[in-house]
Amino acid sequence: MEEKDIKQKILQKAEEMFQKYGFSKVTIEEIASSLNISKKTLYKHFSNKEHILKEMVYQNKCEVDDFIDELMSDKLTPFIEKLKKFMNFIAKISKKIEGTMVHDIMRTHPEIWKDIEQFRENRAYKNLSNLIEEGISNGIFRNDVNTEVVVLAYVSAIHTLINPETLSKLPISADQAFRDILKILFEGLFTTEGRKKYKNTIKNESLGEISL
Repeated sequence: MEEKDIKQKILQKAEEMFQKYGFSKVTIEEIASSLNISKKTLYKHFSNKEHILKEMVYQNKCEVDDFIDELMSDKLTPFIEKLKKFMNFIAKISKKIEGTMVHDIMRTHPEIWKDIEQFRENRAYKNLSNLIEEGISNGIFRNDVNTEVVVLAYVSAIHTLINPETLSKLPISADQAFRDILKILFEGLFTTEGRKKYKNTIKNESLGEISL
């Protein structure tokens, strides 16, 4: 197995264990043992558990950036399809803020959690603004809305509602909370024709897709 493959497997296994048991309760020894590798092999790639966490966060950021860049540069896919992909991707990655791992990070590494929140807010401003402007130019969204105000409202909502402490008090999951926020947001933006086009695309789709 190549070195880069070993590194990736360590990151994948560590994230899986952090999500299941919590960052604080998982040890380097347990990560190595679960992969049937020695600690020496693991230490060739990561100096400690915090190093693994930082690399994991970095890769998650790259995943978001790569997806959004590819989506926004796609000139062939109809806007409605792009909108659904965006909504479902955001809902999928939101699941990562649930569970013991995030609570541990907030408690033991507040600087890393702050970095995650800043990344989320900064990308929300940029990506959602671009998406709304494209929707307006395609006649899917109304042209009489202030994009900056809409994005500000969205960012304020996710900052206030979509955090582990608030979610723990709600009877819904993080991805469902994101779906509901996006549903409310886009419901108010659709033109009559845009809403009709969107609903036509989801008639025969599974319940797992977002519908308005």
